[in-house]
Amino acid sequence: MFVRSPAPFAALLCLSLAALTLSGCGEKDKAEKKKTVDFLAKPEGIDFSQVPVQEVKAEAPAKPAVDTWSTRTKEQVKLAHDDLMKCRNDYMIPFQFNKMRRRDVEWVSLSDMDEFCMDGSPEKKTRGPWKTVRALAEEHLGRNPALDRFIVLATDQMEHYRVLSFMAKKIGAPDIDIVTETAQQSRDRVLFAGADLDRAAADIEKWPDELQPDDDPAVVGADVDVATFRQQLVDSYGFFLADLGGAYDRYANKSWLGYNMPKMESLRRWVAVPTKRIAKDRARLEKVKGLDGKQAAEFRAFFDATDKAMRQIEAGYDRYTKQSKDERGEKDPNRKAVETTQKAALKHLTGWGLKVEVAK
Repeated sequence: MFVRSPAPFAALLCLSLAALTLSGCGEKDKAEKKKTVDFLAKPEGIDFSQVPVQEVKAEAPAKPAVDTWSTRTKEQVKLAHDDLMKCRNDYMIPFQFNKMRRRDVEWVSLSDMDEFCMDGSPEKKTRGPWKTVRALAEEHLGRNPALDRFIVLATDQMEHYRVLSFMAKKIGAPDIDIVTETAQQSRDRVLFAGADLDRAAADIEKWPDELQPDDDPAVVGADVDVATFRQQLVDSYGFFLADLGGAYDRYANKSWLGYNMPKMESLRRWVAVPTKRIAKDRARLEKVKGLDGKQAAEFRAFFDATDKAMRQIEAGYDRYTKQSKDERGEKDPNRKAVETTQKAALKHLTGWGLKVEVAK
C-alpha cells in the first residue's frame, strides 16, 4: 500500500500560518498609525462654563495728593530727617571710640556712614541730607519757626558729623588721643542737638496741609493783637537769641582748636534766621491792633538790638574764614561784644515770657 510522506504537508501548513501572522501584524500597525492625539480636546466630564471666575473690579484712581507749600516742605523735611536719624541711631550712638583709639575703624563702613549722614549715593540715586537741607535753607529759611530750627540744627548735626568722619580717616596721625577726643566731642554734639532736631521735625509733621509760610502776603497782612505779636516774636527769635553766644563758640570761637575746624555754614544760618525776619516783622507793626506809642517803641528797640547782635556775629567771620590758624590768637576779640549785644536783645524776649535754656 502506498503511504504519502507528511513532510510536504507540514511545510505547507507552516507557510500558511506565517502568511496569516504577517498579514495580521500589518493591519494592526496601520490601525495604530491612524490614531491621532487631540491636545486641544476638552477633558470629558468637565463643563468649563460652570467654572467660577472671580470678578476683578476696577479700582477708582487714587486722589491726587494735596500740593501745597506745607505738603511739599514736609516731604523734604521727612526725607532729610529719616537719614539724619539713621545716622545717629546706626552710626553715632554705637560708634566705638575705644577701637578708634587703637587705630581700628574696620568695624564700620565709612562710605556707608557718609552716605546716610551727609552725601547720599550716586549709585543708589539718593540725594543725601546735606543737599536736601541746603535746598531747604536756600528756599525756606525764615518762613516758619519750627522749620528754621530744623534747618539750622540739621546743619549743626552734619557739620559736627563731618568732623567725626574726618577724624575717623586720620587714625594714622601720631596724636591719636586728640583725634579720638575731637571725634567724640563732635559725636556728643550730634546727639545733643538731635533731641531738638527731632522735636522740630515732629512739629513740622503736624502742620495742616493749608498752612502758609510766615512771609505769605495773607499772613503778613493779617491783623494781630499786641499779646499775640509778642508771643510770635518769642517763638521766632527766642531759640536763636538765647543760644547766640553758645552758637558763636561752637561754630567759630572754640571750634578751630586742635584738629577741629570752624563750622561756618551753621553759624551763617543761625544769623540768617533773625536777619530775614526783622524786615518782615518791622512791616507787620502796622497790623498790630491796639498798639500804643510805648509798645511800638519797645518792638522797634527789640528789632534794632537783634539786628545789632547779628551784625556783631558777622564781624567775626573774617577771623575764621580768611585767617589761618597760625594768624589767630587764642582769644577772640569779638567774643565780648557778641555777649553784650546778645544780652541787649534777649532782655526784651525774657520780659515777654521767654524761658532761657542755653544749649551746650
